[in-house]
Amino acid sequence: MVAAVVAVAVVAVGIAAIVRSNGGGEKTIQTVAGHEITQNDLKLTVEHFHEEADREGKPFPAEGTKAYKQVEKIALGLLIDQAAIEAAAGKLGVRVTEAQVDARVGAASGETEGGGDIRIKAEAAFTRATARKQLITEAVSRKLTAGITVRAAEVRAYYGSHRATYGATPFARVAPAIRSELLSARKNAALTRWLATVRSGEPKPNLE
Repeated sequence: MVAAVVAVAVVAVGIAAIVRSNGGGEKTIQTVAGHEITQNDLKLTVEHFHEEADREGKPFPAEGTKAYKQVEKIALGLLIDQAAIEAAAGKLGVRVTEAQVDARVGAASGETEGGGDIRIKAEAAFTRATARKQLITEAVSRKLTAGITVRAAEVRAYYGSHRATYGATPFARVAPAIRSELLSARKNAALTRWLATVRSGEPKPNLE
């Protein structure tokens, strides 16, 4: 995952939670900034968690139980987060294509999602969603942290306040590493602020 993103842009995500059927007949369970999260999206995400539990030898709750509903709520929260981040990035002019996702996951578009067992579909869908989220965050990071810099005086000041750490090592030798560390910290902070802003506008999972 990237270590940087926005410091300045505060993106409000407009969200309305609804439960209805879409034109294609597939049930929409929640809408995030115009993006419809369907019952099938939720089913595949829950199935990913089921597969993960099986791989780790852990029990998975039976459908219809209170524990299963809790898993669905967590899965829906993840889908909401993905949709909100993509919508917020879109307002900054950042978009990711299917071809870019294909390149990241190393598969031809749609190849791993068609046919086969539901678990194969679930893993393919989760892998692609994760890759898309990473690509979006990386792109936003590049766009909004391009102007972040560290002045030479700040590097010198950091060296001076951490002399116990560097001992007799001369400033010239450690200056590049200090600058890199400070720059990375600022970009990390920018990412944290941006994500916090986006997530503050996300709705709670709405399962009926």
